[in-house]
Amino acid sequence: MHFRHVLLVTLASTALAACGSSEDAETPEEVAAPAPVLTTAPTPTAAPDGTALVPGSWTVNQSAEGGFASYGEEGTEPALRIDCDRATGAVTLSLGRAASGDEAWRIDAGGEAARIDMTPVAGGLTAQIEGSLAIFHAMSNAGEVVVLTSPTGERMQYPTHPGISQVLYACS
Repeated sequence: MHFRHVLLVTLASTALAACGSSEDAETPEEVAAPAPVLTTAPTPTAAPDGTALVPGSWTVNQSAEGGFASYGEEGTEPALRIDCDRATGAVTLSLGRAASGDEAWRIDAGGEAARIDMTPVAGGLTAQIEGSLAIFHAMSNAGEVVVLTSPTGERMQYPTHPGISQVLYACS
């Protein structure tokens, strides 16, 4: 009986050793990891209170001459634009709205509010702004909303964008 037991144990261990042999083992195929896909953060379509934002997205660009941040729908004139002319240090805010004369607008951003005196120009309204003011830098705070209110009380809301700070710093 003892011999049978030893024989069974020997056969079992030989069978197990054969299963673990590196010669017979299949090497697993290397699976290539998928290439990462870069995505942008989604542009919100509503303010935190649920009211609609002006449709569009931000485009920010800098050059040796200054820079700009514009907001609007692709293929159309921007609804809102901030420009920096580095040579003069001038920062302008422009709206793509027609007007027959000067207008006083209100801007709200980052818990701040200010009056902006807009002047009609070809293609809309424009105002020279002081880019170092906190209210304009609040337009760079992620996840917030900038509200521009017309003299008639119409509210236009835009999402903020971190790239606006680059444009403002280019002229400071």
